[in-house]
Amino acid sequence: MIQDHLLTLMPPSIELNTGEDPLDATRNILLDDEWAREVGRQDRMPTVRVWRHAPVRGLVVSKRDVAGPKGEAAMATMDRLGWPILVRPTGGTAVPHGPGVLNFSLLFPRTKDKVTTDAYYQLLCQPMLDWFTSMGLVATTGAVPGSYCDGNYNVLVDGKKVVGTAQAWRGGLAGTKSRHPGYVLAHACIVVDVDMMEATDVINRFYEEVGDPYRVDASTSTSLADALNKVQPGQTYSAATAQKDFVTFLERYYRSAGIAVHVRS
Repeated sequence: MIQDHLLTLMPPSIELNTGEDPLDATRNILLDDEWAREVGRQDRMPTVRVWRHAPVRGLVVSKRDVAGPKGEAAMATMDRLGWPILVRPTGGTAVPHGPGVLNFSLLFPRTKDKVTTDAYYQLLCQPMLDWFTSMGLVATTGAVPGSYCDGNYNVLVDGKKVVGTAQAWRGGLAGTKSRHPGYVLAHACIVVDVDMMEATDVINRFYEEVGDPYRVDASTSTSLADALNKVQPGQTYSAATAQKDFVTFLERYYRSAGIAVHVRS
Protein backbone atom coordinates (compact mmCIF):
# COMPACT_ATOMS: atom_id res chain seq x y z
CA MET A 1 0.00 0.00 0.00
CA ILE A 2 0.96 3.64 -0.40
CA GLN A 3 2.93 4.79 2.63
CA ASP A 4 1.49 7.55 4.77
CA HIS A 5 4.17 10.11 3.86
CA LEU A 6 3.38 9.58 0.17
CA LEU A 7 -0.37 9.82 0.65
CA THR A 8 0.09 13.53 1.38
CA LEU A 9 1.11 13.92 -2.28
CA MET A 10 -2.04 12.25 -3.56
CA PRO A 11 -4.90 14.62 -4.40
CA PRO A 12 -8.06 13.83 -2.42
CA SER A 13 -9.94 13.23 -5.67
CA ILE A 14 -8.58 11.87 -8.95
CA GLU A 15 -9.73 10.94 -12.43
CA LEU A 16 -8.76 7.39 -13.47
CA ASN A 17 -8.73 7.64 -17.25
CA THR A 18 -8.16 5.04 -19.99
CA GLY A 19 -8.49 7.54 -22.83
CA GLU A 20 -6.31 6.80 -25.86
CA ASP A 21 -6.26 7.41 -29.59
CA PRO A 22 -6.65 4.01 -31.31
CA LEU A 23 -4.85 5.18 -34.45
CA ASP A 24 -2.32 7.91 -33.63
CA ALA A 25 0.66 6.83 -31.49
CA THR A 26 2.16 10.32 -31.35
CA ARG A 27 -1.16 11.78 -30.20
CA ASN A 28 -1.27 9.25 -27.38
CA ILE A 29 2.10 10.41 -26.08
CA LEU A 30 1.28 14.11 -26.39
CA LEU A 31 -2.00 13.65 -24.50
CA ASP A 32 -0.01 13.20 -21.29
CA ASP A 33 1.51 16.67 -21.59
CA GLU A 34 -1.73 18.23 -22.85
CA TRP A 35 -3.82 16.84 -20.02
CA ALA A 36 -1.11 17.65 -17.47
CA ARG A 37 -1.15 21.30 -18.53
CA GLU A 38 -4.92 21.30 -18.00
CA VAL A 39 -4.34 19.81 -14.54
CA GLY A 40 -1.87 22.60 -13.74
CA ARG A 41 -4.42 25.23 -14.79
CA GLN A 42 -7.11 23.44 -12.75
CA ASP A 43 -9.13 22.84 -15.92
CA ARG A 44 -8.91 19.09 -15.31
CA MET A 45 -8.91 16.96 -12.18
CA PRO A 46 -5.58 15.41 -11.16
CA THR A 47 -5.42 12.42 -13.47
CA VAL A 48 -4.12 8.87 -13.35
CA ARG A 49 -3.99 7.59 -16.91
CA VAL A 50 -3.70 3.93 -17.94
CA TRP A 51 -3.32 3.74 -21.71
CA ARG A 52 -1.99 1.82 -24.68
CA HIS A 53 -0.16 3.03 -27.75
CA ALA A 54 -1.83 2.83 -31.13
CA PRO A 55 -1.20 -0.65 -32.61
CA VAL A 56 2.11 0.23 -34.25
CA ARG A 57 5.47 -0.89 -32.93
CA GLY A 58 8.40 1.51 -32.59
CA LEU A 59 10.72 3.21 -30.12
CA VAL A 60 9.94 6.15 -27.85
CA VAL A 61 12.95 8.37 -27.18
CA SER A 62 13.76 11.70 -25.55
CA LYS A 63 14.35 14.89 -27.52
CA ARG A 64 18.06 14.68 -26.70
CA ASP A 65 18.36 11.33 -28.47
CA VAL A 66 17.28 12.73 -31.84
CA ALA A 67 18.86 16.17 -31.69
CA GLY A 68 20.90 17.21 -34.70
CA PRO A 69 21.41 15.83 -38.21
CA LYS A 70 22.38 12.33 -37.03
CA GLY A 71 19.17 12.09 -35.04
CA GLU A 72 17.09 13.06 -38.04
CA ALA A 73 18.90 10.54 -40.24
CA ALA A 74 18.48 7.82 -37.61
CA MET A 75 14.74 8.48 -37.45
CA ALA A 76 14.47 8.05 -41.22
CA THR A 77 16.46 4.81 -41.08
CA MET A 78 14.41 3.33 -38.25
CA ASP A 79 11.22 4.25 -40.07
CA ARG A 80 12.40 2.32 -43.13
CA LEU A 81 13.17 -0.65 -40.88
CA GLY A 82 9.59 -0.66 -39.58
CA TRP A 83 10.44 0.79 -36.16
CA PRO A 84 9.38 4.45 -36.30
CA ILE A 85 10.71 6.82 -33.64
CA LEU A 86 8.36 8.81 -31.40
CA VAL A 87 9.55 11.59 -29.10
CA ARG A 88 8.29 11.92 -25.52
CA PRO A 89 8.32 14.96 -23.20
CA THR A 90 10.18 13.14 -20.39
CA GLY A 91 13.87 12.23 -20.34
CA GLY A 92 15.70 8.93 -20.41
CA THR A 93 16.76 6.65 -23.24
CA ALA A 94 14.84 4.58 -25.78
CA VAL A 95 12.02 2.23 -24.79
CA PRO A 96 9.93 -0.08 -26.99
CA HIS A 97 6.30 0.72 -27.66
CA GLY A 98 3.47 -0.98 -29.47
CA PRO A 99 0.44 -3.17 -28.88
CA GLY A 100 2.27 -5.18 -26.20
CA VAL A 101 2.99 -2.18 -23.99
CA LEU A 102 0.82 -0.60 -21.27
CA ASN A 103 1.47 2.93 -20.03
CA PHE A 104 0.74 4.35 -16.58
CA SER A 105 0.89 8.14 -16.05
CA LEU A 106 0.39 10.38 -13.03
CA LEU A 107 -0.62 13.91 -14.06
CA PHE A 108 -0.63 15.99 -10.88
CA PRO A 109 -0.42 19.73 -10.13
CA ARG A 110 2.74 21.28 -8.68
CA THR A 111 2.20 21.99 -5.01
CA LYS A 112 3.83 24.05 -2.27
CA ASP A 113 5.03 20.91 -0.54
CA LYS A 114 8.78 20.41 -0.35
CA VAL A 115 9.03 17.18 -2.28
CA THR A 116 11.61 15.28 -4.28
CA THR A 117 11.46 13.40 -7.56
CA ASP A 118 12.12 10.25 -5.51
CA ALA A 119 8.82 10.72 -3.72
CA TYR A 120 6.89 10.91 -7.00
CA TYR A 121 8.72 7.88 -8.35
CA GLN A 122 7.70 5.97 -5.23
CA LEU A 123 4.12 7.18 -5.67
CA LEU A 124 4.24 5.88 -9.25
CA CYS A 125 5.93 2.56 -8.53
CA GLN A 126 4.13 1.37 -5.38
CA PRO A 127 0.79 0.55 -7.08
CA MET A 128 2.63 -1.49 -9.73
CA LEU A 129 4.63 -3.34 -7.09
CA ASP A 130 1.44 -4.20 -5.21
CA TRP A 131 -0.35 -5.18 -8.44
CA PHE A 132 2.45 -7.53 -9.44
CA THR A 133 2.56 -8.99 -5.93
CA SER A 134 -1.18 -9.68 -6.12
CA MET A 135 -0.44 -11.84 -9.18
CA GLY A 136 2.06 -13.94 -7.25
CA LEU A 137 5.15 -12.21 -8.66
CA VAL A 138 8.22 -11.08 -6.69
CA ALA A 139 8.53 -7.39 -7.55
CA THR A 140 11.04 -4.75 -6.44
CA THR A 141 12.51 -1.47 -7.69
CA GLY A 142 16.12 -0.81 -8.58
CA ALA A 143 18.71 -0.22 -11.25
CA VAL A 144 19.75 -3.00 -13.62
CA PRO A 145 22.99 -2.11 -15.44
CA GLY A 146 22.66 -2.94 -19.11
CA SER A 147 18.88 -2.60 -19.22
CA TYR A 148 17.10 -0.18 -21.54
CA CYS A 149 16.43 3.26 -20.05
CA ASP A 150 18.00 2.16 -16.76
CA GLY A 151 17.26 4.01 -13.53
CA ASN A 152 16.85 3.52 -9.79
CA TYR A 153 13.09 3.20 -10.21
CA ASN A 154 12.84 0.41 -12.73
CA VAL A 155 10.21 -2.09 -11.58
CA LEU A 156 11.74 -5.56 -11.58
CA VAL A 157 10.28 -9.05 -11.42
CA ASP A 158 12.72 -11.70 -10.22
CA GLY A 159 15.52 -9.18 -10.76
CA LYS A 160 14.67 -8.46 -14.40
CA LYS A 161 13.26 -5.21 -15.70
CA VAL A 162 9.58 -5.14 -16.66
CA VAL A 163 8.85 -1.42 -16.24
CA GLY A 164 10.77 1.71 -17.11
CA THR A 165 9.91 5.04 -15.50
CA ALA A 166 10.51 8.70 -16.27
CA GLN A 167 9.44 12.03 -14.86
CA ALA A 168 9.10 15.69 -15.86
CA TRP A 169 8.23 18.82 -13.86
CA ARG A 170 6.96 21.84 -15.73
CA GLY A 171 6.12 25.43 -14.74
CA GLY A 172 5.67 26.80 -11.25
CA LEU A 173 3.06 26.21 -8.59
CA ALA A 174 -0.26 25.16 -10.05
CA GLY A 175 -3.34 27.35 -10.00
CA THR A 176 -5.24 29.89 -12.00
CA LYS A 177 -3.26 32.83 -10.52
CA SER A 178 0.08 31.49 -11.69
CA ARG A 179 1.50 32.86 -14.95
CA HIS A 180 2.87 29.42 -15.81
CA PRO A 181 0.91 26.91 -13.72
CA GLY A 182 2.93 23.77 -13.29
CA TYR A 183 2.50 20.05 -13.13
CA VAL A 184 4.31 16.83 -12.41
CA LEU A 185 4.22 14.13 -15.08
CA ALA A 186 5.43 10.75 -13.82
CA HIS A 187 5.26 7.96 -16.36
CA ALA A 188 5.75 4.19 -16.44
CA CYS A 189 6.09 1.95 -19.48
CA ILE A 190 4.98 -1.61 -18.62
CA VAL A 191 6.26 -4.23 -21.06
CA VAL A 192 3.37 -6.71 -21.11
CA ASP A 193 3.98 -8.81 -24.21
CA VAL A 194 7.04 -7.79 -26.24
CA ASP A 195 9.88 -9.82 -27.78
CA MET A 196 12.67 -8.21 -25.77
CA MET A 197 15.43 -9.86 -27.83
CA GLU A 198 14.13 -8.13 -30.95
CA ALA A 199 13.41 -4.86 -29.14
CA THR A 200 16.93 -4.80 -27.69
CA ASP A 201 18.47 -5.32 -31.13
CA VAL A 202 16.40 -2.42 -32.45
CA ILE A 203 17.37 -0.12 -29.57
CA ASN A 204 21.04 -0.88 -30.15
CA ARG A 205 20.66 -0.27 -33.90
CA PHE A 206 19.08 3.12 -33.19
CA TYR A 207 21.98 4.23 -31.00
CA GLU A 208 24.44 2.94 -33.56
CA GLU A 209 22.71 5.13 -36.15
CA VAL A 210 22.92 8.27 -33.96
CA GLY A 211 26.57 7.59 -33.15
CA ASP A 212 25.99 6.99 -29.44
CA PRO A 213 28.01 4.18 -27.75
CA TYR A 214 25.10 3.38 -25.42
CA ARG A 215 23.98 -0.27 -25.72
CA VAL A 216 21.54 -2.52 -23.86
CA ASP A 217 21.58 -6.22 -22.96
CA ALA A 218 18.45 -8.31 -23.63
CA SER A 219 19.19 -10.64 -20.68
CA THR A 220 18.47 -7.83 -18.20
CA SER A 221 14.77 -7.52 -19.11
CA THR A 222 11.63 -9.59 -19.42
CA SER A 223 7.93 -9.07 -20.10
CA LEU A 224 5.01 -9.32 -17.71
CA ALA A 225 3.54 -12.13 -19.83
CA ASP A 226 6.76 -14.18 -19.58
CA ALA A 227 7.00 -13.56 -15.84
CA LEU A 228 3.40 -14.67 -15.32
CA ASN A 229 3.96 -17.77 -17.43
CA LYS A 230 6.59 -18.94 -14.95
CA VAL A 231 4.11 -18.92 -12.05
CA GLN A 232 1.08 -19.87 -14.15
CA PRO A 233 2.32 -22.09 -17.02
CA GLY A 234 0.28 -21.74 -20.19
CA GLN A 235 -0.91 -18.26 -19.20
CA THR A 236 -1.24 -15.70 -22.01
CA TYR A 237 -1.51 -12.02 -21.20
CA SER A 238 -2.12 -9.06 -23.51
CA ALA A 239 -1.82 -5.34 -22.92
CA ALA A 240 -5.60 -5.00 -23.39
CA THR A 241 -6.24 -7.51 -20.61
CA ALA A 242 -3.59 -5.92 -18.43
CA GLN A 243 -5.22 -2.52 -18.90
CA LYS A 244 -8.58 -3.79 -17.66
CA ASP A 245 -6.99 -5.64 -14.74
CA PHE A 246 -4.82 -2.71 -13.67
CA VAL A 247 -7.67 -0.18 -13.82
CA THR A 248 -9.83 -2.46 -11.66
CA PHE A 249 -6.91 -2.87 -9.24
CA LEU A 250 -6.19 0.89 -9.09
CA GLU A 251 -9.81 1.80 -8.48
CA ARG A 252 -9.91 -0.43 -5.39
CA TYR A 253 -6.37 0.52 -4.41
CA TYR A 254 -6.87 4.27 -4.32
CA ARG A 255 -10.32 4.09 -2.76
CA SER A 256 -8.97 1.91 0.03
CA ALA A 257 -6.56 4.78 0.76
CA GLY A 258 -9.46 7.22 1.12
CA ILE A 259 -9.12 8.83 -2.32
CA ALA A 260 -12.22 9.60 -4.38
CA VAL A 261 -11.86 7.94 -7.79
CA HIS A 262 -13.78 8.96 -10.92
CA VAL A 263 -13.33 6.38 -13.71
CA ARG A 264 -13.49 7.72 -17.27
CA SER A 265 -12.42 6.64 -20.74
